[in-house]
Amino acid sequence: MDSFAKVILASGQTNISNYLLANFTKLGMTTDEFMVYLQVKRNEDRGIEFPLISKITHSTGFSKQKAYQLLHELIHKKLMTINTVKTKSGGSYDQYDFTLMYEKLSALSKQSPKQNIETNQTVDQTQIDEQADDLTVNQRQNVFRQIEQEFGRNLSPMELETISDWIDQDKYQPQMISLALKEAVLNQVYNLKYMDKILFNWRKRNVRTPEDVEHLRQQRDEHSYVKHSIKNKPKIPIFKIQGNQHKE
Repeated sequence: MDSFAKVILASGQTNISNYLLANFTKLGMTTDEFMVYLQVKRNEDRGIEFPLISKITHSTGFSKQKAYQLLHELIHKKLMTINTVKTKSGGSYDQYDFTLMYEKLSALSKQSPKQNIETNQTVDQTQIDEQADDLTVNQRQNVFRQIEQEFGRNLSPMELETISDWIDQDKYQPQMISLALKEAVLNQVYNLKYMDKILFNWRKRNVRTPEDVEHLRQQRDEHSYVKHSIKNKPKIPIFKIQGNQHKE
């Protein structure tokens, strides 16, 4: 057996459904996203359930930023989730889960040809709606980029999912997320949990626009100024006045 054959055998195989190969675009998945799925599946078949982003970029040639973006899109399209699994020893580990994708693929297989046409039309309409949405892909990517720049590192898939939940589920506007980031940086706290507390507190106080944030900041500054002024106000000494009797 020659060396190449040995390499082929030692590398193992990745089993991919032909039905998925033929229909992944009907699920709204792009070719690049499918390539990321293949690399995750390849690692999963080798027992690596949460491959490092460097493994994905090495195999695909994508930059880290693009690989993270594609993972985010798979989450956003509800084709993939990231689950945290607890171990018997009390530890935990993360894993990529494509159950949602397989469920959609299963539903697709049960449709009639006419329904398949309607599905394609629905996918096209969804894409049109996404393009018409105020929150464009560029705006979303700008949020990711701003946070990465201020944190001084790439965001993890879990962090991308958290930010996506802010946008998709909590309906926080990009401007508000950017302002929460600014608050976090001013306080030198570089994590999403702190930003989440800021956003939650603003919503609780009905602070929903940049103007509301500015008004809240002015109130806070005025309160701090008054408090500081009182604290540093000169103390007026209180003397006990005693009458002195002069003997004549």
